[in-house]
Amino acid sequence: MPVSIQPIAGSPSVGTTALRKAGQDFEALLLEKLLASANPRPSGPEADWRAMADRRLAADLAAASPLGVARMLETRR
Repeated sequence: MPVSIQPIAGSPSVGTTALRKAGQDFEALLLEKLLASANPRPSGPEADWRAMADRRLAADLAAASPLGVARMLETRR
């Protein structure tokens, strides 16, 4: 007999959590592209460091959700 596990009342469902993560990832990608276009990258090894720094900054900004893209996608569900 299969067992059904119900989510705890008030906790986000798995679908909501996955949607929030996808929204944050999308927002991070947008911010990363914005940062890359605002800061011309040098050539050589410094370009790799700049790209990593931009990616990390974009992920941190998206987690804070300053643009609200993740929240907007989640509410449209």
